[in-house]
Amino acid sequence: MNDNDHADETPQERIAKVALYLESVKARMPAEEFETLQQAVHEMAHLLADGREGILDAGDRENFTDDVQKEFLTVMAIVTTGRMDHQVVDMPGPDGSPGYVVVTQELANDPEELAKLREKIHHNAIERKAIDTELDGIARASGIDTDN
Repeated sequence: MNDNDHADETPQERIAKVALYLESVKARMPAEEFETLQQAVHEMAHLLADGREGILDAGDRENFTDDVQKEFLTVMAIVTTGRMDHQVVDMPGPDGSPGYVVVTQELANDPEELAKLREKIHHNAIERKAIDTELDGIARASGIDTDN
């Protein structure tokens, strides 16, 4: 099955895949963490259904552990692509901060391509930080409060 085979799936088919995946996660994840994951998925579903962007409350919770974050990324990948064969890969930021990417199995098993992806992500993060710093300086010079 290629990437385009999932394009015609109905939302109900993707929801069924997510439900199946969540059942497998529930069997292997501590109850508190699973509850946090379920809440994050619920919030994401509402944002998508309303066609809105937003920030999930679950990110502030004590139980939004690395494992919950990885499972949440997997669920997001299933919802957006319809595929269940993604892999979450550790991809620390340029400063060493933890981070993850969701990639295909093929990419996950290709160290050279992962290294290229890491380099691209780091380049973009460094560039974004430089832009943010410049914009912050402009805002401060203009007397705009940037502490919000």
